[in-house]
Amino acid sequence: MTKKKHSLLWEISGQSLATPSYLFGTMHVRDNRAFRNIDFLEQCIQNCAAFAAEFDLKDANPQQLQEATTLPEGVSLEDYLNPRIYKKLERLLQKETGHQLEHLKYSSPILIFNLISESQFQKDNAVALDSALYNIAEKADKELMGLETFQEQMSVFSKVDIKEQCRSLKKMATHFVSFRREIKKTSELYIQGDLQKLLKKAKKSIGGMRQVLLYDRNILMADRFEQFAKEQSLFAAIGAGHLGGKKGVLRLLKKKGYTVKPVYY
Repeated sequence: MTKKKHSLLWEISGQSLATPSYLFGTMHVRDNRAFRNIDFLEQCIQNCAAFAAEFDLKDANPQQLQEATTLPEGVSLEDYLNPRIYKKLERLLQKETGHQLEHLKYSSPILIFNLISESQFQKDNAVALDSALYNIAEKADKELMGLETFQEQMSVFSKVDIKEQCRSLKKMATHFVSFRREIKKTSELYIQGDLQKLLKKAKKSIGGMRQVLLYDRNILMADRFEQFAKEQSLFAAIGAGHLGGKKGVLRLLKKKGYTVKPVYY
């Protein structure tokens, strides 16, 4: 992808679509840097009949979330991390998020990984960018939907090998200075709209979990985007890591015959 094609917002048209739809790469952060030019995004949402997030936020179920992110009965993080790494993670979690590892040791490692990752961004806004866009669409009385169901997204936790999750968590805990530097670089790449380098960072971060966390979900989201966009003009906001690459949603839509072009704003 050449630099002139760096964008987080893409217009999808052609085939049997009566009007263009839009695909936007978002981040689950409250940092003002991610909210730049949100007024333009609001205009695009207003021009569409429907809005899709990764899942319809009104379907979020706290009980299902807790069940999905809890380790098997009788198992804790202490069973997967040696005492030295566990202590290191305990101090890191407390310092960066204020959470006690004792209260989260029965939770999926990926949940703790995400908590620490999100803590590295500023909390300038009341809600994360993806939620803010959803709220704009809801206020505008758009039809709200998800490219995945909440249950489908929760099922991802059970599909990812716990040992693989722990490897990523261990790497974060033992090389945190490097990890924080990578987070800062990710922020810069997001602002630049460099989807290819964002994807490269994401793949490096999630290691062996990329098939479940990225590629399988990309296929599902591309299919659902096509299905919904055929019915009415759609603005979809999904994690930016899902857009780029040979297995990304943009390439999958292009393979289906749609015209995919960046929108600069």
